[in-house]
Amino acid sequence: MPEGPLVRKFHHLISPFVGQQVVKTGGSSKKLQPAGLQSLWLQDTQVHGKKLFLRFDPDEEMEAPGSSPPPEPPQKEAQKEGAVDPKQAGEPSGQKTPDGSSQSAELNPPGEDESECLEGDAPAGDAGRWLRVSFGLFGSVWVNEFSRAKKANKRGDWRDPSPRLVLYFGGGGFLAFYNCQMSWSSSPVVTPACDILSEKFHRGQALEALGQAQPVCYTLLDQRYFSGLGNIIKNEVLYRAGIHPLSLGSALSAPRREALVDHVVEFSTAWLQGKFQGRPQHTQVYQKEQCPAGHQVMKEAFGPPALPAVILTVRLAKS
Repeated sequence: MPEGPLVRKFHHLISPFVGQQVVKTGGSSKKLQPAGLQSLWLQDTQVHGKKLFLRFDPDEEMEAPGSSPPPEPPQKEAQKEGAVDPKQAGEPSGQKTPDGSSQSAELNPPGEDESECLEGDAPAGDAGRWLRVSFGLFGSVWVNEFSRAKKANKRGDWRDPSPRLVLYFGGGGFLAFYNCQMSWSSSPVVTPACDILSEKFHRGQALEALGQAQPVCYTLLDQRYFSGLGNIIKNEVLYRAGIHPLSLGSALSAPRREALVDHVVEFSTAWLQGKFQGRPQHTQVYQKEQCPAGHQVMKEAFGPPALPAVILTVRLAKS
C-alpha cells in the first residue's frame, strides 16, 4: 500500500479543493453511495501515516470543530517547490500502477487497522462528517484525469482501473480515488507523535519500542510507533543502518537504535521532498537483485507466532 510520503502527496493534491462544493459524484463503490456526497462542501483535509481524512459539511460557512491548517512536511521548503504534476501521483518508483499487476503483499502489523471498513451514507447532524480513506496495495488519487491501464490483465483485456469514488467540484476540477476503503467517523484519528513525517514525531517512544525483544523489522512496521512506514522504508533503512531485519531490538545498542531512527526520518523526508519536486525515489535494495556493494539481495517469507501472516524482507550477505 502507499506509504507515508506518497499519502502526504495525495493530501497535497487534494488541499486546493478545500472550500469547494461537490457538484457531481461517481465511482464504483456500492456501499459508500457516492451520491450522498453531492452538494456537500469539502472543508478540511488531514493526513496521518497511511490514511487521509476529508471533512464534508452541507454548509459553505461551517468549519470543523478544532480543525487546523493542513500539516506541513518536516522540511517546509519541500512545499515551496511549486505545484505538483498530477501525473506523478502514482506509486513510488519500483511499484506498479493500479492495473492489476502483481506485487508482494505486506504484513498487516499490530496497530494497523486493515479490517473491513464500514461504508454508507454521510451521517446526518454534526457528527460523522469525516471521511476516512485507507488505501489498498495499488491505491492512488488522481487529479483532473483518470488512471489508464498500463498493460493487459490476465484475460488479455486492456481495461482501465475503475475508481472507487469520483468527486466533481464547482471550481471545474475533479478527484478520482482508486483501490481504497472509505468509512465515516466523527473526527480524524491523528496522532502526530507516531507519524514518521510529523514534526511532533516522538523519537523517545520509537526508541523504546525498538528495544523490544522481537525482530526490528516487525517493530518498524508497527503503526503505533512508526505510522506511515511500510516495506519500502523498512528495507531501505535497515540496509542503510547495517542491521539484519531479524535482529532482536533488545540486542541492539542504544546508538544503533538511534541511528536506525535517524535513517527512518531522513529517508522518509527525502522521499517526500522528491515527491513534491517530481523526482523518483531511488532505492538501494528494494526490488533490487544486488545492493550497491554488489551483494545479492535475498528475500524471505516468515511470520512470528502472534502474527502468522507472511511478510517479505531483505537479507544481505555482507562481507
